[in-house]
Parts: sequence; C-alpha cells; structure tokens
Amino acid sequence: MFGPRNVKRKAQIAKILAKHGFGFIVEKVGLGRFVPFHWGILGHPKRKERYSAPEHLRMAFEELGPTFIKLGQILSTRPDLIPSEYIEEFTKLQDRIPPCPTSEIVKVIEEELGRPVDELFLNFERKPVASASIGQVHRARLRDGTDVIVKVQKPGVEIQIRQDLEILEELVRRLSTHWEMAQHWDLEGLFEEFAYVLRNELDYEREGRNAETFRRNFMKDEYVHIPEVFWEYTTSRVLTLEELKGVKFTEVDRIRAMGYDPGEVARRGAMVYMNMFFRDGFFHGDPHPGNFFLLKDGRIGLVDFGMVGVLDDMLRLNLLQLLYGITKNDMGLVMDALYDLGIRGELKREGMLRKELEVLFSYYFLKPLGEIKLSRVVNDIFRLTYRYRISLPSDLFLLLKTIGMAEGLLMNLDPGFKMINVVKPYVSRSRRVFTSPKFVSRQVEKNLLLISKMIVQSPEKLKRLTTMLEAGKVEFSVRYEGEKRLVSDLRKDINRLALSILTLAFIVSMALVVSAYKPEFFKVEYFLMLVGLVALLFFGGLMFKVFREGA
Repeated sequence: MFGPRNVKRKAQIAKILAKHGFGFIVEKVGLGRFVPFHWGILGHPKRKERYSAPEHLRMAFEELGPTFIKLGQILSTRPDLIPSEYIEEFTKLQDRIPPCPTSEIVKVIEEELGRPVDELFLNFERKPVASASIGQVHRARLRDGTDVIVKVQKPGVEIQIRQDLEILEELVRRLSTHWEMAQHWDLEGLFEEFAYVLRNELDYEREGRNAETFRRNFMKDEYVHIPEVFWEYTTSRVLTLEELKGVKFTEVDRIRAMGYDPGEVARRGAMVYMNMFFRDGFFHGDPHPGNFFLLKDGRIGLVDFGMVGVLDDMLRLNLLQLLYGITKNDMGLVMDALYDLGIRGELKREGMLRKELEVLFSYYFLKPLGEIKLSRVVNDIFRLTYRYRISLPSDLFLLLKTIGMAEGLLMNLDPGFKMINVVKPYVSRSRRVFTSPKFVSRQVEKNLLLISKMIVQSPEKLKRLTTMLEAGKVEFSVRYEGEKRLVSDLRKDINRLALSILTLAFIVSMALVVSAYKPEFFKVEYFLMLVGLVALLFFGGLMFKVFREGA
C-alpha cells in the first residue's frame, strides 16, 4: 500500500488512470472492440475509430499534468526503452500544451522581480509566443528599447511536480521490489535521471548559466550567435533573454529568399555541433527546428538551453574512436568503442549482440562514406538496444540522440546532406589533439596524482580494515545468481501446498459435520460426488497454474 502522504493527489492520479488505464488493459487483452471508448462514455473525445493502447496512455499523461507530460515527452525520445508505436504517440505531447492565463503569468513575474510589469518593461505582449508543460514564453521590450523573450514558470507547477515525483519515487521503489523486469531495466536509476532533468528544468537560473556557457564558448565563432541573458530580469522562475529575429531551419524557401544557400547553412549547423562535441565538450541536447534560426546577417542563432550534455575526455575519446572507425571501415575500432561506451547485453546474449552489431556495421562499410546517414546508424543502435533490453547510460543516450536529431534537422535544409561529410575533417583534427603529447601528458599527470593519493591513503585504510576485522565488524555476503528463480519457485510451491491443505481441511471438516449431525437428506453418493467435484476443481486449478508457470 502507498503511504499516507499526498493522499489527495494519489486519489486524483488513481481516478485518471482508472479512466484511461482500463482502456489500456482491455486493448492489451484484445477486448477493445467490445468497449466503445470512442463513443465518449467515459469522457474521451468522440470519434469513429477505436482508441489504441498508446493513445489511452498519452491521454492519461495529458490529463495528469506537467510531470507526466514531461515524462511522456522524455519517453518519446527513448527508442531504447519503449516500442515505436508509443514513441509516435508520445511525440504528440510536444504540441498539446494549453497556455496559462496571462494574468497569472504577470503575477508570477511581479512576485519574482518585485515590481509591476508596466514598470519593468516598456511593452509586454499578453499573447504568449509558446506554451510548454512547465512554462510559457512572452515577447517584451525593456526600458532601453531592447527586444527580449521572457520565459515564465506556470504558477503551481513546481509544487505539483515535487509532489508527483514523491509519488512516482514511492511507486518505483515498490515496483523494483516486486517486479523482476523493473530491476532488469534499473527502474530506480531511470527515475533518478528523470527527476534530475525535471528538477533542473524548474530552475531557470541554471538555464541562464547554460546560455552564458554557450555564449562564452562561441565568442570567437563569427557564424554563431547565442542570446544574451539579462540577469536583472532573471530568477529561478523567470528567464529574460535577448530576442533572436530570424527564420527557422524548416523554412527553406524563406532562407533562399534571404539570399542564403540552405546547403551551406546545413554545413555550418553541423560545424556548430562538431565544435560542441570535440572542442567544448558541452552541447545543446534539444536540436529541434524551433530552437535553431538563421538570422538576417547569416549567423546561426540557438535558443532553449534547458537540456544540455557534458562530455568528459573519455566519452569524447570513445566517440572519436567510433566515428574514426566508421570513416576507416575498421570493425575492431567500432566494436571496442561501442563496448566502452556501455552498449553491452546480458552475458548469455553477449555473443548474439556482438554478431548483430558486426553485421550492422558491415552493411555500412559496404557503402561509400558520403552515403552513410549517422541518424540511421543511431536508430539502428537504438533498435538493437531495445531488442536486447540494454538501458543506455543517460549521457551516452543524450549524445547519440542529439547526433541523430541534429542530422535530421539539417536534412530539412538540404535533403542530400550527410553529417559524416562534416565529421571526417573534425575527426582527423581531434585525433591529432587527443593523441598529442600535451593531452597524453595531462592524462598521465592526472592518473599519477590518483595513484599517489591511493598510495598515501593505503596504510590508513589497511589499518582501519584490520581493526574492523579484529573487532568482528566486517560482514561478507555471497550473492547467488539463481536466488530470484529459487524464491519464485519456492513461493509457487508454498502456494500449492497451502491450497492442498485448505482443500483437505474442507473435505475433512465436511466429513466431520456429516458424521456428527447425520442429516436426513444425506446420502453417501452425494457426499462422494461433492468431494469429487472439489477435488476436480482443485486438480484443474493446480494443472492450470503448472502449465502457466512452466513448472
């Protein structure tokens, strides 16, 4: 049972899930055609076609509010975790967020900045530019005439998200205890990643710091423009940025009308990401069309810095090795990089996974380098990780997803664009950097420092261990790999034994009652028939459980 906290919200969640979850269940067991949800009998929008299981879940997320909308949006980018039909449905959550009344948004701004909106801004547009699950965006003009974008957190969102995260944490903890698949997928680890992302998105000051980092990294790149953050108009719930006036990457005809070649814009967009990956180790993790603009002066502008990725030296080295192996058709380098990146299956299926990866990359090696789509390589890797139930590390997943999305974004500009053509010179340049004496000496110096620290601390740690051993305070545990199966089989056997005892007790008690009271209507043949019927039901139930459980 759930704990006593957040009872009202739990009841609300249960009600909504009962409404949509029932539809989800009947679809799964094949009875959906007999339950006309599409008639609107439970409040669903009326239509001619039946609702699918993914549609039921998406509608439930929409009704449950910001936390679950964000969960659906994040799941829509995780082909390594959920089937494609759910990904397709969850992507609709990106465009179905109703705006909050402007009066409530104005109230948040005035509470956060401590002054009336009319004093803060020369002009504040009441109609929002965009609305998301956590906040919405309005155009405004500062007193000095600067046009800005004001991103405001919707009122009550933070409280509800923190409440929902507590409920989800409780649920995940219980599932991890009682459901074997939850442990296999590391449900607790995935929840922690989701909670970390969501809590970070509640802090707009953090997003402002991310924007400042990008602005500093691209200060010397004349073809990139990162908007300025106006810190005096920024808090944890309000973010004020310079407005970028340009054309989205999807508006190819307008880009041509401005006098720019879409193919060249795509190439520069790829260079932006190559510099993020290999030069800075800090990249924009959400390259969808609404976040990239071509400005009037030809520069590429970026917005929305809530989701970013950080690459340490080892991750960059492994990425470099993977891309270098692809450009050189070297299977050994590719496989070694994939394994070091964390793409490993269960021990008993390791051989099959490796074989499938080798077949996959052999196919790509047969193609000319300029025809390889990195987005397709990434999707094929995700397909295999889903099939082999591999949960990718969050930093690796964000990196691969970003590579695939970035190439897709740039192909909107130029359908013939291939990221690999821009990658090759960056890989060659980065290889020289990562194999240079300066880089190697820095890594050796760092490792020597760690070794020195271990040597200095070893005597103290050894003494502490010896003391604990002498005091009998050290405990050892042996983990038997088959324990879960053993416990499961033991539980089944106990259930069968209990059922047998109850059945026997029923028969004996009936015999005692009959012998004690000797009712007039009693006949031995009736009694035997009843006992036989009970035994038959018991035996049938037992055989059903045996065949179902495979015991």
